[in-house]
Amino acid sequence: MTVQMVSAVDARTDEPEPYNFDRPVSLARDQSRMLMAGFDSFARQWNIEIAARVRTASQITAVDVQVLPYDGYVTSLEDASTMVLCSIEGVRPRAVVQLPLAPALGWLARMLGGTGARAIPPRPFSPLEQALVVRTVNDAIELLRYSFGELFPENMRVESFSYVPQTAQAATPGDAMIVASFDIGIGGVTSRLTIAMPAVSLAASLAGGHARTEDDPTDGLMRAQLDSVPVRVALQFQTTAVRPEVVLSLAEGDVIRIAHSKNRPLNFAVEGHVLARAAVGASGSQLACVIVETQEPTGAATP
Repeated sequence: MTVQMVSAVDARTDEPEPYNFDRPVSLARDQSRMLMAGFDSFARQWNIEIAARVRTASQITAVDVQVLPYDGYVTSLEDASTMVLCSIEGVRPRAVVQLPLAPALGWLARMLGGTGARAIPPRPFSPLEQALVVRTVNDAIELLRYSFGELFPENMRVESFSYVPQTAQAATPGDAMIVASFDIGIGGVTSRLTIAMPAVSLAASLAGGHARTEDDPTDGLMRAQLDSVPVRVALQFQTTAVRPEVVLSLAEGDVIRIAHSKNRPLNFAVEGHVLARAAVGASGSQLACVIVETQEPTGAATP
């Protein structure tokens, strides 16, 4: 006999699913929606960062979130996968950021200046590639912390790599993991990426409902209003200090040396605040810029 029920871990549909007695549902529907909202927010923000790093269009979409025992999670992964193990202070099981190995090598090639057109056979990352992955995952952790607010555990950091999921030993076989799956499309190729968090690291916060969700009507109205407000953007050279006597004596044809290297990108400023670095380019017959690096605003810049 097949028992039909609405799965609490599927926050995107009300269609009934067969109940799996080997993997009982342990998340309430509101908790599942809370998690899905957080991962949706994270995917949108991370997509912006990844697109800037690989220098091409990308698309990251949160697919689903479910609870799996650790051995069930590992069994579901492809053999050619990279497991980035992350420690969480006070929690024995490790969190996991799983990357498909062959596509990840292509992404890293793009980050290092390549086109990503040539397929790279699966292999362990080089020291330089590992450093890039560590930086990318650490940035993703910060975005997760922002997206989930108090729900996300403190002091999570990259600890080690494993290229054989079955031997990673991030947790014991029966440890419950909250697994979020993402589709990531770069260069016309779509792959599956997963983030697995020990359920024990989120249990207390889930019970308290502290996630940062985008379902708040007030927050949604404010975001919708801000999205339609025009802002001024500008490309700026690095500022150069000159003496007042130079400014007062300026005449047509005078030349002022600017303290900005010709190989350095320009500052990309929004309403006078520098948010990124950009290179000058063209889009058809119009001038354009390509964002090459993002950064936190450091204060007002001189227009």
